[in-house]
Order: sequence, then C-alpha cells, then structure tokens
Amino acid sequence: MNIAKIDYDLIIVGGAVSGGIMAALSGQSDLKIGIIESRVHDPEQPDPRVFAITRASEQVFRSAGIWDELESQPMGHFREMEVWDANGSGSIHFDSKSLCEPTLGYIIGNQPIQNALIKVIAEMDNVRWLCPEKVDQIEVQTDHAEVFLDSGKRLKSKLIVGADGAHSRVRELVGIDSKTHDYQQTAIVCSVKSQIAHHDVARQRFLTSGPLAFLPLADPHVCSIVWSTTPDQAQVLCDMPADNFHRELEEAFDSKLGRVLETSRRFSFPLNRAHAKNYVSNRVALIGDAAHRVHPLAGQGANLGILDAATLAEILLKNTDTDIGRFPLLRKYERQRKGENLSVIATMDGFKHLFGSTLEPVQWLRNFGMDLANSCPPAKKIIMQKAMGLKGDLPELARTPNFL
Repeated sequence: MNIAKIDYDLIIVGGAVSGGIMAALSGQSDLKIGIIESRVHDPEQPDPRVFAITRASEQVFRSAGIWDELESQPMGHFREMEVWDANGSGSIHFDSKSLCEPTLGYIIGNQPIQNALIKVIAEMDNVRWLCPEKVDQIEVQTDHAEVFLDSGKRLKSKLIVGADGAHSRVRELVGIDSKTHDYQQTAIVCSVKSQIAHHDVARQRFLTSGPLAFLPLADPHVCSIVWSTTPDQAQVLCDMPADNFHRELEEAFDSKLGRVLETSRRFSFPLNRAHAKNYVSNRVALIGDAAHRVHPLAGQGANLGILDAATLAEILLKNTDTDIGRFPLLRKYERQRKGENLSVIATMDGFKHLFGSTLEPVQWLRNFGMDLANSCPPAKKIIMQKAMGLKGDLPELARTPNFL
C-alpha cells in the first residue's frame, strides 16, 4: 500500500522537555512542525523527576510561553545554597541577596513542565503531535530528509531534530558516534519530609561515595533528594525498610534538617557521562540527552538541554526564509553549544573526582579551597552568576533583561 508523504519544515523526535521547548519556540513562526513521541503523556501519572531550573532556563520558559502556567502552581525556590564536605570542615554558602536577585533558581517537577508545554503547543496551528509513533528509518537526501515510522507513515522534512534522549534512535540511525563513561554510581531519588523546615535553601553534602543533595520543594518541610552512591549501597538503600532508610539518610545528611519523618517511593538510576562526537550532520541536529549527559551533582543536565533547544530555535527563527536544514546553519548551532557543554562536563567530572578522593592532601586542598572561595565575595559572585545562567555564551531567548 502506498502511503503519501507528509511534508514538514521541521520534525522533532522526542516530546519531553528539550523537544517540547524546541517545538514551543519554533512554533512561534510559520514553520510546519511535527513532533514524534513514542509515549502518550498521562498528566495524572506520578513522576518523581524534578529539575533544578536556572534563571536562564526560566527566561527560556518565558520565551516559550509556559512560565505563567508554571508560576500559577506551587514550585520550590532555592534562594540560598549550602555545600559542605563530610571529610573536613570546608563549606561554602551562596545567597541570592548578594546579587540583588529574588532567587538562585527553582525546583520544578517534570510533570508540570510537560503539562504546560502540551497546553501551549496545542494552541499552535502549525505544530502537530504524532503520538504514539516510533522512528524506524531515516533517509537523508540533498534537499530534505525522510522519516519512516513503525506505523508505515512516511514523513518529509527540511530538518530533523533528535530530542529523543540518552538512547537516541535519531543519533543511531544517522551514524553519529557517542562516547560514554560509566561513573560506577547510582542515584537514588525520592521526596523527604523533614522535622526542620528547609527555608528555601538547597543543601548538598559531599560524601566519599558521592554527593547527597536536598532540593527544597513548595512545602516548607519537603525536599526532593538526589543521593549518588555506589551501585551496591544504592541497592541496599532502596531495599531496606523505610525506618532504616530514614536513619541512614539522617546520618548521611548530618541531621541538618532534623529527623526524617516520611519518604516517598525510592527510584534509582545509573549515572554516566556521554557526549556525541558531533551535534549535527546533514539535515539532522541533536539536542539535550541525545547530544550529552552530565553528572547530576550540580543539577545542570536539564538546563543544558533547554539551552540547546533555545539556541537552535533562535537560529531557525532568524532564518525561516531560507533552507533551515542546510549544514552551515546547523554548524552555527554546534559551535555555540558544543564548547559550552564540554566545559560543564569537564567541570562536573573535576568536582566528582575532587570530592571523591580519599587522599589526605586532596581532602585538605578541597576544604581549603571551599573556605577560601567562601571568604571571597567576588569569586562567589562569579560562581553564582555562571551557575544561574546570568553570564556566559547564552542565546538571546535565555538572557534576562537585567543582564542583556
């Protein structure tokens, strides 16, 4: 049976955060856009994932038209951040007041972001969801690319954007290599109700086995935790009874928020770093986890993907009167994002090795360095501005008015 080709200007494979942002931004044009997503979104399905959203990502959300929807719901803010070493006395404290800013960032669940994106995209006449659908094959021609779906549909587009996650089918089909490094760590994620209120402070303690972060949610006594540790210990922690887990968590966190009163279901996932050799090929571009993955110790993973989407969308929006899939245009996106992402990956790896070392000279050095940075306001200001996305090579769609 012959099935007619459906023509698009842009096909986005993957409708999660990066892909959704890409669609919401690019949809503010006359481009005809298709989003291929394998899973049907259920707004009622429990989702434990939360993201530490920077001020730069906030601005991208505003540009995409979803911020008002997110702001109308309860969300966590972290106005301060405390970091300390379990193997020494070193610590550092950040406060948004020192920058005359209301907050360092936000803690927002994946589900509210997805719901807001779907709502905004539904109002765009030029954007169509193809869901549930899976990509079976991609054929790249000189002036277009064709996507063959498992259902038999055949789509034609000037550009294909792979936003389909760590195991990207797009990346695989177009033959882009990706190098992966296993951190030999597993992250445990759950929500925690504590005896003492968090007071909008994000806290992270570096243990020998990995960092333990408490991220403040809207409820003043509830945080989302990310506990990175060895795979064996993670398995033990996930399997133990709740009361035992509460005691282990209190000890690991130095009882900073008093007793642990309740915890939600525990989820775990292995940690690894990955980076694609190229972000683009002829008529194809990768964004988000399809292009790179980083250690979650600084909560930058989602933000990097959001900035990928904003950068690529901005380039397309400025060139809608030309062929948006031409290689020189895509290379411009790769040049803007690849170096920035590699810098973050290297920094996260450096922190992991620095704080994971048991060598006494290294322990002394990192504690001395933290105390030194904590006592130097100019240094702390630079660190905060970079982490918040107020400085750096940012697309216009991510720049806050005060820092243009």
